[in-house]
Amino acid sequence: MRAGLTSAKVVNLDSGKGKKSSQRKPSGKRVESPCGQFFCDAHGLFKKAADSSKTDMMLAGPLEVLAETRGPDGTGWGLLLAWQDRDNQRHERAFPRSLFSGDCSELRSQLADGGLTLGAGPAAKAAFAAFLSSISSTERARSVPRIGWHTLKGGAAYVLPDATYGNTSERVVLQTTDPETDLFGVAGTPEEWKQHIGFLCRGNSRLVLAASAAFAAPLLGLLGLEGGGVSFFGASRAGKSTALTLAASICGGTPEAGARGYVRSWRSTSNGLESVALASCDALLPLDEIGQLDPKEIGDVAYMLSNGQGKTRASRTGAARAVARWRVLFLSTGETTLSDVNREAGRATKAGMEVRYCDVPADAGAGMGLFENTHHLDSPGEFADHLANACGQFYGTPFRAFLTHLTERMTQEGIRPLRERLLERLETIATGYLVNWPKSSGQVRSVARRFAMIAIGGELATSFGLTGWDTDTAEVLVGVCFGDWLRARGTSGRREDEQAVQQLRDFIARNGSGRFADWVDKNPEELPDTWDEGKPPPERYRIQNQAGWRRWLKTQDGRWGWCYMLTSSGMREALAGLNMKDATKVLVDRGVLIPDTQGKTSRPERPPGQAGQIRLYVVAGNILALSAGNE
Repeated sequence: MRAGLTSAKVVNLDSGKGKKSSQRKPSGKRVESPCGQFFCDAHGLFKKAADSSKTDMMLAGPLEVLAETRGPDGTGWGLLLAWQDRDNQRHERAFPRSLFSGDCSELRSQLADGGLTLGAGPAAKAAFAAFLSSISSTERARSVPRIGWHTLKGGAAYVLPDATYGNTSERVVLQTTDPETDLFGVAGTPEEWKQHIGFLCRGNSRLVLAASAAFAAPLLGLLGLEGGGVSFFGASRAGKSTALTLAASICGGTPEAGARGYVRSWRSTSNGLESVALASCDALLPLDEIGQLDPKEIGDVAYMLSNGQGKTRASRTGAARAVARWRVLFLSTGETTLSDVNREAGRATKAGMEVRYCDVPADAGAGMGLFENTHHLDSPGEFADHLANACGQFYGTPFRAFLTHLTERMTQEGIRPLRERLLERLETIATGYLVNWPKSSGQVRSVARRFAMIAIGGELATSFGLTGWDTDTAEVLVGVCFGDWLRARGTSGRREDEQAVQQLRDFIARNGSGRFADWVDKNPEELPDTWDEGKPPPERYRIQNQAGWRRWLKTQDGRWGWCYMLTSSGMREALAGLNMKDATKVLVDRGVLIPDTQGKTSRPERPPGQAGQIRLYVVAGNILALSAGNE
């Protein structure tokens, strides 16, 4: 029997500061399992031989059992294990007990991937599974299935894959069945990030917006706000990816790719993006190049990311699985807008999509693409290269420092007073953003509040000494981006109102001569030779799939033109995707439709060849002459 050393007594992590446990050396004392069949020393985990003359069976390298884990609701039990890999690097991870069933092949694969030496052969595998089943520990830890905020006994905690922030009565760890790559890596210090990256954001509205969004992401859960996002759109090589990488450098990165390692891609299915969103809960989700996503899915994905809920799926037994839930603030880039992508797929862009997915022009209008101030660099290209190089060296630490300061502030002020104070500040900023648009719709006000929340993220980070900005930098420059978004949108009113006019105009423009029959009051052969401008062009082909009639009349300005009258089915097709009743009322209010004497949106008319009257939607004047400014 092998005599050896074992690990020292387990010391819990300091969850309030988010620090990892320190390296621990073997104490020189062997520890045996409660059943007496297994023991662990400095040489590894062994099963005792039944005969003292035989050699003990090695099952694995040295393995520490730190605690038994369980979820807040008493389910999701597991084990928190620790081991050293072959480079003497310490690993700590919580494994659900569901992985212990059967031959533990999945658990063994994950441990082997983490560098733990495992015994080979059927006997060693079976003994290892028996050892895991026999484990019992008085140490306890809370397990959570995703990163982000969790309300637990003793307070709220923000959980990252390798650290926990907040005040809780016991240790809190992330425990998942399928391990995901930890993208929350760190390099450098918060001060180095501020000196080499944060200072260069000053004077650049888009960079301040991107950085503030990264700091603001954890505020979604704290303030009880819905998710959503902002997308920079514009020509290639305008600096969009630089802004995305800069925002990512606040949250994390990888040794191989620097901050770019934290950036995700739109090149995925909606199902794949569910897992991405879940792994980014309460953290910024940077998504590069919207053009890589299937245009048919963009609308559904925009709703899914913002609403924070995945699809309902059936389990193997037919019962409904637990629905994945998250809160994310995403930052995106693309050469086209959401409306352009939807148009490519032949789908209408709903107002709810635009509220959740805000397209901000990447061009800041200073003749340098996304940038307005290149500081000590001579050109926008050099400035972008300098930032990309810096983001490869310094990343991840600002986010952890922000969480440390935020959770300390939550402890000092109390969660509810802090929430109320920040919400009051949010309303003040949002009101300031709308001062030039006092009659803004609820949709625009909702977006103004999201931009205000982003500004608060930048303000808090500045007050924590993390950015190097002036106290009003975030509020002012994020407000510049909001104004550019609103001007690109074209109206501060309800999007459905603008869409009703636009869709009707586009429908008539596409189908004017093909699906509208000519309304001829008299036989053209009976008209005198002097009849010219009052005479419509003769019909050249038969109308198919008729949507209504067009009548050659004088418009309100005294000019001759076509007056269009749509049937009910034609109008429903023209306003597809909109509420028919609301849209036609808007068209009447805008003076586009002529109501009847009783105020109804359609009028009784008797077209040529009809035995009696039918109700038609009569479009006032030549709608094709209307422009956005005339509506």
